[in-house]
Amino acid sequence: MQIKVVKASSMKEAMEQVKEELGSDAVILHTKKYREGGIMGYKAKEVVEVTAAIEESNEDSRLKARAKRSLLPDNDKGAGSHLDVVSPASPVMPHTVLNQYKTNGTETGVRMAEAPIAAPSFQPLMPDKQNLVTAVEQPKEDAEVMSATEVSPAVQPMAVTSNPEDAEKIQKLEAELAQMKTLLTQVMSKDQPQDEVSLQEALRRQEVDEDILKDMAARTAAGDMLMDCLDKRAPEVLAEYLAGKMNFAEGITLNKHGVRIVALIGATGVGKTTTLAKIAARFVLEKNIRAALITADTYRISAVEQLKTYSDIIGLPLEIVYSPDELKVAIHRHRDKDLILIDTAGRSQHNEYQMKELQDFLAVDSRIEKHLVMSATTKNRDVADILDKFSVCNPGRVIFTKTDETSSLGMIVNLLADKDIALSFMTNGQSVPDDIVPATADKLAALLLRE
Repeated sequence: MQIKVVKASSMKEAMEQVKEELGSDAVILHTKKYREGGIMGYKAKEVVEVTAAIEESNEDSRLKARAKRSLLPDNDKGAGSHLDVVSPASPVMPHTVLNQYKTNGTETGVRMAEAPIAAPSFQPLMPDKQNLVTAVEQPKEDAEVMSATEVSPAVQPMAVTSNPEDAEKIQKLEAELAQMKTLLTQVMSKDQPQDEVSLQEALRRQEVDEDILKDMAARTAAGDMLMDCLDKRAPEVLAEYLAGKMNFAEGITLNKHGVRIVALIGATGVGKTTTLAKIAARFVLEKNIRAALITADTYRISAVEQLKTYSDIIGLPLEIVYSPDELKVAIHRHRDKDLILIDTAGRSQHNEYQMKELQDFLAVDSRIEKHLVMSATTKNRDVADILDKFSVCNPGRVIFTKTDETSSLGMIVNLLADKDIALSFMTNGQSVPDDIVPATADKLAALLLRE
């Protein structure tokens, strides 16, 4: 394949150059417009850059065929000798190598394209004398169909081919690999506009782990990771990947029959009480369901008062409990409701006594669905530690609060990727009940790509 990059002042002129230099069969690979020249951008001229390619003819390809050398010395070549090996200068590239080019169009792919491909080292091992003589003395028709298993063990590790069709396949494979490298270097290179941020770079700025970025490059279509993050397709590509990488609960699902019991647990200061009030208001005001509030956060007087204020505004009953037995009684008292929301006291993941106390408190009813509330402003290492320590309470859902108070949300992906626990809600402010959304892949993608 022959590739040509032409520059002109207009698309029409550029296309004429392509047709003149490559002919009418040329294929347009990439077009780009930018301005150059002038002083500080003043009086800069618009330039149209077109990258085009044309397939080489079979005759040209044959001229580039690799030379092969015989296993036998020149003075021992006979009519029955048909054992050739691929030259060390022309390595055999297995088909699996092409699969690695799933990274085509990513920054990783560009770096791969720019790096030279090292040729495999083929040792010029000679077969043992007995097998060599056998191969020479064998009739021509038998030698041509001799299998690799009939060759001496010294010959087997070598790339042996006596079939011209096999050699042609290898040559095409190498040509295809070379074309990919050329396209990656020519098309997806460092000529991108300075003010354009790729999807990959946008996620990197959100502090998404590099291993996840590599995984995404392998799972998405070639070139998608280098699209402009402002492209309308970028959120769709990201959401599709997140949907396969994480679990999303999309809020709380009520039971068709019987009460749904939900408890919010977590460290101190993450916004459990406010989040509980938002959830309650959403269900009562928007869906008109019957609900009850229970608070076990008796360590902070302000928490009880805050929740009582919300319960009065929304018109919900509020129970204050001090022990697991009282919690059990309160749940039984409101068994006719559609939803019971339980607010718990903040616990330090490093305090084993508090964690055991919380675990015993929630063990009074196996139906309690635990949502671990964490702040989006927490560091990567700390959220991983919190999730690990609170696992003794078996939370099945995670709520991330304060997404509006941080510029990077990648740690949500880092924490929940490839885990069974699901993201249920995200909150983005103090307003009740507005600043909360049920978590979906689309909504998380939008947050990650927000300007």
